[in-house]
Amino acid sequence: MGWRGLLLASLAAPQTAAAGPPMPDADPSYFEGRWATLEESCAARTNWTMIGGGTFVSEDLQGTWAWESGKLILRLDDLAIDEETGEAGGRFRMDGPVEIVNQDRFDFTIAPDVYRLKRCN
Repeated sequence: MGWRGLLLASLAAPQTAAAGPPMPDADPSYFEGRWATLEESCAARTNWTMIGGGTFVSEDLQGTWAWESGKLILRLDDLAIDEETGEAGGRFRMDGPVEIVNQDRFDFTIAPDVYRLKRCN
């Protein structure tokens, strides 16, 4: 399932748990590495990879990430071609508070949705 499919699935069945307060003292290096949603396999190409220095890469996305004032900020270019319209994706920004559950899990809130992510090793 591609990134768009994951987004649509997320919108169709959003998580009901709300993330707690943002973690303003988190070290940005915490986010470096590969991440997948709890429902997704770490072998999937749609995983999010956040590289030190701010580069973000996924199957159909590329861009930058930053940790600023307790929020994770993603500035992304959608590289996928829409299957129905044939149009190229566009640029967008996602930013929201994060609740760090533990060293290998965090919740990223883009209201009204909560992306529940796990670290892939």
